[in-house]
Amino acid sequence: MKYQKNINAIILCGGKGLRLRPITKDIPKPLIKIGEKPILFYIIKHLLKYKIKNFIIATGYKSKKIEDFMINSFPLLNYRIVNSGNVAILDRIKDCLQYIKGDFILNYGDTLSNINIEKLIKFHNKKSSHVTITSFPITIPFGVMQLHPNGIVKDFQEKPTLQEVMNIGYYYFTTASHDKIKKSNDLVKLIKSLIKSNQLKCYQHKGLHITINTISELEYAQKNIRSIIK
Repeated sequence: MKYQKNINAIILCGGKGLRLRPITKDIPKPLIKIGEKPILFYIIKHLLKYKIKNFIIATGYKSKKIEDFMINSFPLLNYRIVNSGNVAILDRIKDCLQYIKGDFILNYGDTLSNINIEKLIKFHNKKSSHVTITSFPITIPFGVMQLHPNGIVKDFQEKPTLQEVMNIGYYYFTTASHDKIKKSNDLVKLIKSLIKSNQLKCYQHKGLHITINTISELEYAQKNIRSIIK
């Protein structure tokens, strides 16, 4: 496939992965192996399928290990390591912006998905927003209650089918969004300001998706990795 302009990808790899201790005591979460390869390997390979050529790896925790991985696994890839230390997500993005002039894709370094990047970009271009976020449908598997302020239960439903959508960490940012990013001090506040100005659209991914934050999610990913990377 061909894009009309060169698109960069920022992969967020700076978190400490505290919920995956003791595994992440020695390695950053994106380097946890799922099957034979680290999470970051699968993410980059997926983006390469869609002719994404320029990568920024936004690091922090144990950055040197990610640097070594990139040198050994992707020696010919056009990439840059930006180590921001222990900072918030938006600060990592800001540090990366100095190396980006145009549109970019942002995704988390702990998320595996078979999302169709071409369809995401086409959707974005049709909607003409500053930012497109990607969602994934989920079902809430719990009993729910409606409560009166005094604590009396007004209604109860045992595991109703409640459909919601979750953010899965694939964003498309246009050049027009750069100033908003630089002026904001929090990612959630940035998203809310985009909503207020009607400049945030949502692409609904209905394929496969695994976010790896906990041991149980890691075990699930180990069992289902072939369905994601095929």
